[in-house]
Amino acid sequence: MNFAAPSPELQPLPGADTPAYLCPPDLLLRARRLGTLPVAVAGAGAAHVLQSLAWAVGFGLVAPILVGDPKAIAANLPGELAGARVIAAGDEADAAAKAVALVKSGEASLLMKGHVHTDTLLRAALAPGIGLRTGSRLSHVFAMYWAGRSKPLLITDAALNVAPDARTFAAIIRHALLTARALGISHPRIAMLSATEEASQAVPSSLAAAEFASTFRDEALAQGAYISGPMALDVAVSATAAEIKGLKADPVAGHADILAVPNIETGNALFKMLVHVVNATAAGIVLGAAAPIVLTSRADPAEARLASVALARLVAAEHG
Repeated sequence: MNFAAPSPELQPLPGADTPAYLCPPDLLLRARRLGTLPVAVAGAGAAHVLQSLAWAVGFGLVAPILVGDPKAIAANLPGELAGARVIAAGDEADAAAKAVALVKSGEASLLMKGHVHTDTLLRAALAPGIGLRTGSRLSHVFAMYWAGRSKPLLITDAALNVAPDARTFAAIIRHALLTARALGISHPRIAMLSATEEASQAVPSSLAAAEFASTFRDEALAQGAYISGPMALDVAVSATAAEIKGLKADPVAGHADILAVPNIETGNALFKMLVHVVNATAAGIVLGAAAPIVLTSRADPAEARLASVALARLVAAEHG
């Protein structure tokens, strides 16, 4: 493939969907230093999917294998992707299965959701014998970036696990810690979110947060991380709120890097609020499979997909 050399320009992205929506330069530069990985894209025919891949190729992040309707791909193909390999697929299930097979065979190192439904892609990824199962629970993590914040805020799980139990939380937090390390966060601080800082029978999520934080603390410390819970959102992210509530000495309060939400509704609302109110960039991936999975909403702009590809590239290197 003869792709264009990486562009030196990071912002603004040409043809960006929303001028206020920016891909974080540090994320892109860190990923670019690692070199190119092949990515299998399920349902690659949509224009915004192909645009994000064109940018990713321009930055030297990936070499895409486009799986989907060849006519749709040809109709929307940017010039930067003229040399990309195309694999014809029928419906969404066929595209997902063929993309997963490329990762399974080693032809691709990353899996990316294009214009297909999440459940279709994950069903193929988890198919017994032919999928990408590893024995670990899958979980999703968002790395959120917005103007005025110096480092990403991780939110997990806002997309896959509806109401995590302790065993699921262990997988969720381990994957979040892996992501934090890939992003260069040396001593991640994990807040187990609830509506209060005190365990209360009246708030079941506070009891679960307190119990998990207690049982996971030694494992977190062994990785140079800190975990506290239960913790309300204001105390997790605001040093002022932490001081007012008498939690200034808590190692997480006011400085959380990872927000572990009690259920999918909380996480979904939190990340969408950041996207639509403060124009945050939401880079989203799934971990726990044999390779990182770039998983964004079908309605997400191309910029979010580019950031997600960069995050997956970083995590792939950390994952080994």
